[in-house]
Amino acid sequence: YRDFLLSALLNIRGSIEQERLERKAMELRIKLEEEEEKKKVNAVAKKQISKKGKKKGKKKEANQDTVRETAIEEAARVSAEDFEDRLEYTSLTVHRYLCRGIVRYIAALRQAGLLSEPLPSITMFTSHQTRFEKRFESFAMLPQPQPLSFEDYMRGSDFSAVRSEDLVQSAGDCFRSCKAVIERLLQVVVAETDEDIDITKKRRNDDLYISVRREEAMALTKVCVANSLFLHKLS
Repeated sequence: YRDFLLSALLNIRGSIEQERLERKAMELRIKLEEEEEKKKVNAVAKKQISKKGKKKGKKKEANQDTVRETAIEEAARVSAEDFEDRLEYTSLTVHRYLCRGIVRYIAALRQAGLLSEPLPSITMFTSHQTRFEKRFESFAMLPQPQPLSFEDYMRGSDFSAVRSEDLVQSAGDCFRSCKAVIERLLQVVVAETDEDIDITKKRRNDDLYISVRREEAMALTKVCVANSLFLHKLS
C-alpha cells in the first residue's frame, strides 16, 4: 500500500512539474514572438526612412540572437522553490525504490523458505480483508488517489507466478537504483559549512526546509547495501 501511495504522490508531483515547464515554455514562446514582431516593426520603419533619403547616424539595435539566448536562459533558470520541489521528488523516488525492493525481498525469502507465512491464528476472529480495510480505512476518506481495494492489493503482492531468480534480480535492481538516487542526493545536500552555496543547486544539511538529511540518506544507503549483499547470497 505504501508503494501505491508513493507512486500516486510522484504522479501528482510529476504532473505539477510538467505544467510548470509548459508554462515556462509558453512564456518563452510569447517573449520570442514579441521580439520577432518588434524586429519586423523596426525593419518596416527602417525601410520607410531609407525611402525618404534621410541619412542619419545608425542607431545601434539589440542583437536578436542575444535577446533569444537571454530569453531561453530566463525560462530555464531554476529558483530556490523549484530546487526544493525537485529535492522532495527525488526523496520520494528513493522511498519508492526502497519500498518495492523490500516487498520483493520478502517475497524472495518466502519462496526460499527462509520466511514463514503468517500464523493462521491471526484470522481466527477476523479475515485478511477485514484487517486490510481496517488498517487503511483512513485513506478511504481522501478523494485522490482512489483507495486501493483488497483485490488490487492481493494481485499486486502475489509473486507466486514469478521465478525465484527473477524476483531476486528485480529486488536487487530496486536496491541498486535506490542507492544510485541517494548518491545524487548526497551531492546536493552538503554538510554544514561556512562557505556560501547556491541554494538553487545545493542545500546545507542543517537547512530547516529540506526533505531529507544526510544522516537519513546514508542510513538508507546501508540498508540498500546490506540487502543487496544478502540477495547475492540468496541467488
